[in-house]
Amino acid sequence: MNKAPAALELERVFRHLDENGDGRISPSELNQHLGLGLTREEEELVWLRSGEGMLLQLEDLVELVEAGEEEEKLRDLKEAFRLYDDGEKRGFITPRSLRAMLIKLGEPARSMDECEAMIARFDSDGDGVLCFDEFRVMMLL
Repeated sequence: MNKAPAALELERVFRHLDENGDGRISPSELNQHLGLGLTREEEELVWLRSGEGMLLQLEDLVELVEAGEEEEKLRDLKEAFRLYDDGEKRGFITPRSLRAMLIKLGEPARSMDECEAMIARFDSDGDGVLCFDEFRVMMLL
């Protein structure tokens, strides 16, 4: 099975960091070379998770990178949610605030009925608005 380009790139980076070729690197070395900005506590957490002393294997590196990517996606979604949230920043998206944001984004004008229908599709608790979790589901589909 062929590996994805990202997986091949991570393997190449791992081999570069694995100076002695034993298939493991230290969290502090990973932090230093990749500029992850991990605190000493985070390095220790990585160490505890690896179960291999102060050494990481390729799978650990992949897990760290993927976790960072997920955190970035979550931050981006939260920022987008804030843009859609109504002017009072109440923590939810109303049909009115959805309509206003779509207009700002240059989308064709939608009626309030259309915006209500768009929200109803992802409004799992039926309250007529989208909370962040409902918005996240909508954006990830």
